Amino acid sequence: MPPVIRQLTAPHAVLLEEPRAGVPQTSEMIRGEVFHVLEERDGWLQVENGFDGHVGWLPPGTPQADPVLPTHRVRALRADLHPAPTHKAPPVGTLSFGSLVRLDGRAENGWVGVGDGLWLFGKGLEPADAPPARDHVATALRFLETPYVWGGRSAFGIDCSGLVLTAMAAAGVVSHHSSGIQRKDDRLGAWISGDGRDVAFAYGDIVFFPGHVGLMLDEAHLLHATVFTMSVVVEPLADVVARAETINGVRRPG
Repeated sequence: MPPVIRQLTAPHAVLLEEPRAGVPQTSEMIRGEVFHVLEERDGWLQVENGFDGHVGWLPPGTPQADPVLPTHRVRALRADLHPAPTHKAPPVGTLSFGSLVRLDGRAENGWVGVGDGLWLFGKGLEPADAPPARDHVATALRFLETPYVWGGRSAFGIDCSGLVLTAMAAAGVVSHHSSGIQRKDDRLGAWISGDGRDVAFAYGDIVFFPGHVGLMLDEAHLLHATVFTMSVVVEPLADVVARAETINGVRRPG
């Protein structure tokens, strides 16, 4: 049988370790992402996200549809869905940075229609085929103070590898939602150190620790999503090293 391919229509959805409630979230999908259905079990779907290849279980009832080609991507950190083309209409939902939408041709006073009678403000969008952003750190900085969520990769909540994945994907390099796999992924840049010693850290370097990862803002400060503050923050690299006890890898994106 041909594979079943579907598209997420909810603003976002969790992917879980197992097909039951109460187990850890392993990743997240956001609006417009396409997925392959691998297995169905009592309404739970084991899926492979076409974005990064992540496999997990999608809860029953998650809104989805047959795939349609997106025309635009959300470039705002968050974009509210409104029932009318005005800021005075109370939002009925919110999309995260990176969400994919198909415009339906309606346009009014800077607002654009996205189906189901809903509207987005057009300045928060870019064409789906827009060139990648050049600065992955600038993208990551937009997530400052976003809550830490294990397995998150959206503006609603994000973890350390989700932040790196999202920032690098916006720059045109899609890796994996796992710091351990990212550490081994040559697509993320040249491997310049296995322990961080004698490294002149530079803006944009990806620094790995056991079970953790972050991005350098300069020679001394790390931008990362951390359980230490349960948020995305900037900290002295030395403070992070003191807690993690060691650096186990440094990559420098090209």
